[in-house]
Amino acid sequence: MPESAETHKRLHRKRLLYLLSGGAIAIVLLVIGAYDLLEFMESPEFCGQLCHVEMYPEWVTYQDSTHSEVTCAECHVGSGASYLVKSKISGVPLIFATLFHTYDTPVETPVHDLRPARDTCEQCHRPERFTGDLIRYYANYAEDEANTPETSSIGFKVGGGQSEVASGIHWHIGAELWYLPLDDERQEIAWVGVTDSNGDIETFIDPDKADQITPELIKSDKLLMDCIDCHNRATHVFNSPEDLIDKALTEGQIDLDLPFIKKKGLEVLDPVNASLEEANSRIELLRGFYEQSYPDIYVEKAEEIDKAIEQLKHIAVLTTFPTMKATWETHTNNATHEGCNRCHGTLAAEAEFENDPINSVIASNCKLCHFFR
Repeated sequence: MPESAETHKRLHRKRLLYLLSGGAIAIVLLVIGAYDLLEFMESPEFCGQLCHVEMYPEWVTYQDSTHSEVTCAECHVGSGASYLVKSKISGVPLIFATLFHTYDTPVETPVHDLRPARDTCEQCHRPERFTGDLIRYYANYAEDEANTPETSSIGFKVGGGQSEVASGIHWHIGAELWYLPLDDERQEIAWVGVTDSNGDIETFIDPDKADQITPELIKSDKLLMDCIDCHNRATHVFNSPEDLIDKALTEGQIDLDLPFIKKKGLEVLDPVNASLEEANSRIELLRGFYEQSYPDIYVEKAEEIDKAIEQLKHIAVLTTFPTMKATWETHTNNATHEGCNRCHGTLAAEAEFENDPINSVIASNCKLCHFFR
């Protein structure tokens, strides 16, 4: 073979080798970049700050919650490629809603395509394990000069356990319990079905809504009850200024010896201010109140007053969302009596209602869930 032809072939092989090597490096870098991008897209910072700016209230309350170390994706997506793809596809309409400002204010809840709690919450929490009773202590403070505390203790029959022997509040998860909501917020429950050990279903209905319940509707819209049906504000909790001030007083973040601090704090935070700047300006006026009304305390407790003002500003951050119109009144917390009363005291055992309308109603007795000391 002529030397020129051999040289030409070597040159082609060398170019091919460079091309293949460059392509392999590019693929590796692309995979690493895609992985890093995907990891960033699953981070709380992406969800709360970069992409979903309309989620600011949820981002703020998330940071102050007991789940602040759990990433958004762990609850909203969970593990597995199928749910990852599904979450991205379901998020496409939200992009257009954000671009054209057609999103709801506040953000609509509950999230209807949220993965079942059995695949997310129950990776850490185990309601089928018996917990027993718990006691919680609460302190509320009067709006008087001494911020007089009133304390109480309430027992919770949390219970739990496997379906055959489950008891207490977590019986609702231990059992196979289906329910039919008539509204998007899942607050109007018209039908409940509980599957027993023989596979039979005992049904309960709201007599006032019986004409809206059909077998077809039950089959298509019934939902299996899970953790989120009660703990619907497990992370994004919108507390009232009163609850947050009481909490700060209990934890010593606000000095209990500052006269009228509970009353004055509520005056500047409830109702909600038009903006966070307005809230901060009103909070700063508390210095003048103590300087004029309690000059000795103004001097002696200057540091405590500063600390109280900073804490009230933090409470303002947690409660002031004028753009998205989210408040403690717009998001019902079902882990309270409001959630219980969707069924208890409302629904009646369908098989017994006609013969015994009163006694067939599901009891709403507080002692079903609580004991008092």
